[in-house]
Amino acid sequence: MDCLKTLVGLKGGCADIAADASLYLNSKVKYNELADYIDQNDYPNVDEMFTDIRSDAVDMFLAEYQTEMQGKYIARTVINQQRLGNYSGGLKSSPSVAKLKGIEFDRCTNYPMLGYRVTRVGFIGNYTGNVVILYYDGLTGVLLASDTIAAIAGQEVTLNVNRLFNVEDLVIAYDATSIEGYQTKIDCYLNGCRSCTPFRVNSHVTSRPITTPVGSPDQTYSQEMGGLIVDVSMECDNQSWLCGIKQQLAMPLLFKIAELVMEYAVSSSGRGNTRTMRDYDKLKERHGLYKSEYEKHLRLALDRAIVPNDPICFKCRKTDGIYVAIP
Repeated sequence: MDCLKTLVGLKGGCADIAADASLYLNSKVKYNELADYIDQNDYPNVDEMFTDIRSDAVDMFLAEYQTEMQGKYIARTVINQQRLGNYSGGLKSSPSVAKLKGIEFDRCTNYPMLGYRVTRVGFIGNYTGNVVILYYDGLTGVLLASDTIAAIAGQEVTLNVNRLFNVEDLVIAYDATSIEGYQTKIDCYLNGCRSCTPFRVNSHVTSRPITTPVGSPDQTYSQEMGGLIVDVSMECDNQSWLCGIKQQLAMPLLFKIAELVMEYAVSSSGRGNTRTMRDYDKLKERHGLYKSEYEKHLRLALDRAIVPNDPICFKCRKTDGIYVAIP
């Protein structure tokens, strides 16, 4: 989770590793200490050791934080996958044109925790060669990602992907210049209008085939998708919520990193290929201190967290209790 991995930095190397929260490990563990702890058989340099341990710390923190937060909410995942791109009526030409062809998805709600999960993309056409599938933010025109399909003329070729996009509008398209596709359509597409209630892709998103000039966000609604095939669903993107409150999570992350550094130092304290032979008991003591501080600051972060007002992705957890009536 990149937004958390850059919260805590490190000073002292050839170049500082930046910290989004202005917190540096040096306040707990000095750079020269890390240089003493490192085993060259494990890491080539201090910076790589730090970034690797920091990544592990974020993963462990996320697992613990979300487990603890289950006492405050029930996080729900909305999975209602559907395939868009039907050609059951026959293989009809979608001629090459110097435009992007594809599909636009429009989220029906304003709840920001819902993201698009794209699990498979495909193409069918009278073309053999690479077809580059492009994913855009439909509102800003920013390119989010790309995948390449090795197309074979007359055959449906699919590519399994696992992409989550937290945007309001998502455009998936390819550059149809010199590429002849076959017409693929949305089953519920009616009379040039976007699919809509009760013909939504699912209960959270509508869709429509589009064409657009290459390099331009201006979209024209089309009757077909140019051979593109997409499997998509909507699901709860709870990590985006955590990114929104990341400053509250910086201090526990700092102590988790320090804890894992001490854990590494303890495990390698008896090796002969580190710079110093260290005091095992003192390292164990520091490890316990940082672990205790981590747990304390994790609890503070949990207490401060405000659960989003999002009835789709978050559901209040009712607390069971026994009540005694006094006459």
